[in-house]
Amino acid sequence: MALRTGTPARILICAVCAALAVPAAAPAGIKLLPPEAGAYHSAHPDFGVRDDLATRDSVNSFAGMAGKKIVWAYVSSHWDGGIKFPVESCRELNGAGVVPLVGIMPWSELAQGRAERLYSLERVLSGDFDREIESCAAAARDLGFPVMIEFGPEANGSWFPWSGAWNGRSADEYGERSVPDGPERFRDAYRRVAGIFKRAGALDVTWVFHISSDAAPDEPWNSARWYYPGDEWVDWIGVSAYGRLRGPDLRPLDEIMRRVYPGMAALSASKPVALLELGVSDGPDKPGWIMDAMNLVASGRYPRLKAVSWWNKIYRSDGSRSTLEIDSSPESLASYREGVKTLADSPRWGVIDDPVP
Repeated sequence: MALRTGTPARILICAVCAALAVPAAAPAGIKLLPPEAGAYHSAHPDFGVRDDLATRDSVNSFAGMAGKKIVWAYVSSHWDGGIKFPVESCRELNGAGVVPLVGIMPWSELAQGRAERLYSLERVLSGDFDREIESCAAAARDLGFPVMIEFGPEANGSWFPWSGAWNGRSADEYGERSVPDGPERFRDAYRRVAGIFKRAGALDVTWVFHISSDAAPDEPWNSARWYYPGDEWVDWIGVSAYGRLRGPDLRPLDEIMRRVYPGMAALSASKPVALLELGVSDGPDKPGWIMDAMNLVASGRYPRLKAVSWWNKIYRSDGSRSTLEIDSSPESLASYREGVKTLADSPRWGVIDDPVP
């Protein structure tokens, strides 16, 4: 049963429970289901250098350029100003008719390539920030519409301080034996945060697990399987995949997917897979890369692939142009508009039992 984003969650729950004969008292949440056919069209419309300035104008501008609505829009929630849920950004995106995908970024200085000084995974696991996270959960619960949340995107990338590279690496002194400490701490921190949301009644949350196609370091202990929180905690599994960020070398999307998709599919037997960040920097080969990528998404070659989200950020964190935009050239824009024509642009919702594990 398809449900309209923006309707108060308790009304949606009653309506769907009645239609599906789900007991009203069951611990259940409204979740984003994969489309009945094909894959969703989604994006990160440019929301500024910090990716946190969500506006309806940015959403509408991207959809207008693409010639296709988007299902969700990504927005970052940095902890450098304190642990707060981005309520206003979520309302802005909901008002634009899209689902907010909130990326929780547990860092205090937005400094890549080094350990976190304040919000370390050890302190998260020790409960030092439970009260603030509980406040975030209450804010999400009270929004009145469903959201998506990913905790610690690209956790297998050493550029982020929540990566296993900065939290124990391959040591085996914490938690379960024979599980690398770095990824295990992230896994348990994800579970702790999600558990706090669930216990607070923030059940209308679609939880997303997000890795990078390029693990750093590329070593067995840094495999995505050690990071995965488990099916009881995750609703979608996603990956960042870029054909090119800098330099001349270009990787076809199919080459990237042949390498990462089997491992992603092995994490779960049932969870849908998403290209959470898809992009390629400018060049004469960009239009062809876009068309090949979109044809691949539509081909069914990767049957669990149910969403694609273009990373349309204009400026890098150093202020330089990224040239990732779909309109970096008229030819790239024309290729993108043609490539996304068959993608789904309306969300499909369902009420799913969501007890606290």
